[in-house]
Amino acid sequence: KSIRQRIRELVQPGTLQIIIEQEVNSILAETLNEKLKEEASQILKREAYQRSDNPLYRNGYKHFSMPGLSGQIILKKPVVRKGSLQLPFLHTLKKAGKFFVNLLALRFWTSGASTRGTASAINDIFGSSISPSDVSAATDCLEPAILEWEKRSVPADISYLFLDAVFLPVCRHKMNINDPAGFTKKQALLAAIGIDSSGTTYVLGFLLGDRENSDSWNALIEALLSKGLKKDALRLIISDEHKAIIEAVSAKLQAPHQYCIVHKQRNVLLRIPHQDKKEVLADFNAVYWAASKDQALLARGRFEAKWSARYPKATEIAFSSFENFTMFFKEPKHCWKTLRSSNRMERFNREIKRRTRPAGAMHSEKELSKILWAVSLRQEQSWASRAAFKPNKHPKKEAA
Repeated sequence: KSIRQRIRELVQPGTLQIIIEQEVNSILAETLNEKLKEEASQILKREAYQRSDNPLYRNGYKHFSMPGLSGQIILKKPVVRKGSLQLPFLHTLKKAGKFFVNLLALRFWTSGASTRGTASAINDIFGSSISPSDVSAATDCLEPAILEWEKRSVPADISYLFLDAVFLPVCRHKMNINDPAGFTKKQALLAAIGIDSSGTTYVLGFLLGDRENSDSWNALIEALLSKGLKKDALRLIISDEHKAIIEAVSAKLQAPHQYCIVHKQRNVLLRIPHQDKKEVLADFNAVYWAASKDQALLARGRFEAKWSARYPKATEIAFSSFENFTMFFKEPKHCWKTLRSSNRMERFNREIKRRTRPAGAMHSEKELSKILWAVSLRQEQSWASRAAFKPNKHPKKEAA
């Protein structure tokens, strides 16, 4: 082959990357090995092959590996015939290598990878052999930050409060002789997010309980109040039409309560045959996506006149608790899209389920707390880049 052809083969993207990675590792290994060799000479107080009264004699090298910038780096540890050399630089290297791996593990894990996926990725990159439990142990260093985050105060100007629950599998261990050896049970994770007067969304708190009942919701709301949630600042509570949430909001907050329109829409359409779904949906939207409360009432009358005889149950569901489903009309118009439903809350809950699914059943509240912290932190960063409320640029389309 000609020299030109061989050069072209070498500079192919994949081949060139491998060559660069190998050269970088080779140069790094040579530099570190030279430093270890120099340190060994300083401790022995003589160069190689130099005579001395020191009873420690060089006996070659022992190979070991550590993570590099690209794959493993093979280093040579100087050894002696009797005894051992305590090399401070070697200790620093091993400590740095472990720190580097743990740092990458935290990066992968907080980005959404499971502990198993994180361990597999790092092992593939560096040829290491860390386990999912090693990754879990590495994330324990997050506990101080998590505790501080859990205790942070609720912003004083939270105007809109979203409440919802998501059910997660939790592994329960044997508590007494009558309990099974271990079982997995779905438990309710109650969650609250809030939007302040500037349109910024925050994760306010969680509570893990056996059931979603009024007692558990009361406990979460009391915790939020103790952390600084101001009842006087609340303009609206948004949730689905769950009896326990309704009771807790009435007892603890006494604030206007908007029920999720999307849930009502689904319940109505479940009772409509396929051939009429599209038409019923358009008439339903004409009510709850009307340009004003007065227009919504007119559209309601048209809906009832058109469909009540044919679908009485669906019509009853469409307008039950009508006032609670139209509270958003009292708020600024550019807020309506966000306040009509609990979609913002449910999207957050879907992210929690997506993040916890690879882990399977939660084995401890500490494990769950770490995941909730990671999800919440990333979600708040995403929310910070865009306000919850945007002025409507297409009012006619919105009214439709």
